[in-house]
Amino acid sequence: MKRVTLHAVLFLALWWISALPAAAQLITLHVGFNGFYGAAPLYVAQDAGIFRKHGLRLELIFIAGGSLSTQALIGKSLDLLQTGGPPFLNAYLRGARLKIIGGVTNILPYVLITSSRVASAEQLRGKKIGISRFGSNTDFVVRLALGILGLTPADVTVLQVGGSQSRLVALKAGTIDATVLSPEEAMAAQKLGLNPLLDFVAKGVEFPHVNIVAREEYLQEQAPLVKRFMAAYLEAIRFFKTHKEEAVRKMMVLSRLNDREIAEKAFDVYTRSLPDDGRPTIKGLETVLADFAREDPKAKGLTIAQIVDLSFLP
Repeated sequence: MKRVTLHAVLFLALWWISALPAAAQLITLHVGFNGFYGAAPLYVAQDAGIFRKHGLRLELIFIAGGSLSTQALIGKSLDLLQTGGPPFLNAYLRGARLKIIGGVTNILPYVLITSSRVASAEQLRGKKIGISRFGSNTDFVVRLALGILGLTPADVTVLQVGGSQSRLVALKAGTIDATVLSPEEAMAAQKLGLNPLLDFVAKGVEFPHVNIVAREEYLQEQAPLVKRFMAAYLEAIRFFKTHKEEAVRKMMVLSRLNDREIAEKAFDVYTRSLPDDGRPTIKGLETVLADFAREDPKAKGLTIAQIVDLSFLP
């Protein structure tokens, strides 16, 4: 009896020791993001063990606003960041050595929502429009929306309000008269009696809404690790798109909304905009670059090759 017990103990000890190197090989990556739905594929894949299979553990960090999160990346508080083209370019043109290494959301997923008192472009004139921060995606999209509606930024007052939840609260309270929201948030806003004035989703506009961004220095020092992450990311995309039930449940948890209809709407939109090959939209980046070049001389000579590096994709 003692011999059997001793053998069992030895077996368990050897198993535990052999398991240590595998656990030690798990490397933690600090990945920032601006919106929970855009990060949903990472959450779903992490739950499914996909990143663990590649020897990775993600610490996912929400930072409201592309400008703030880009500062965190530059300051080395993050290893990688999911953020939009405009905040990336704002930082790049001010000397930040960053690269876009992948795409997450390649179609503009926004709806311009107004209060019930604003039903037309003309009624928007002289009103207050909320964005997250100047230089963010929402800043760019509001200016784009105004152009489509025949207005200019001078025709309205643009205010920095914060993240989408803060903007929705401000819109309901009457502090602002309009803002841009994601499709699922716009659906929730409509249920509250707010008005969808312009739907970019229906237009299918290519736009670098969410990209994977890294510091050039980090890419040089950790190239094999970044390649491992990007390989896992492609698996995450495939898993997310083919496991709707897991994806929708996770999106409901992340959004803290017990509304399956809204979560399914979000799933449909994000699977359409999520690229199978993990690449960003070059057309969308060129559009943003051209817009920047009209106001910033430093953007005029900038090329896609200078800001995008797809060599880390499998």
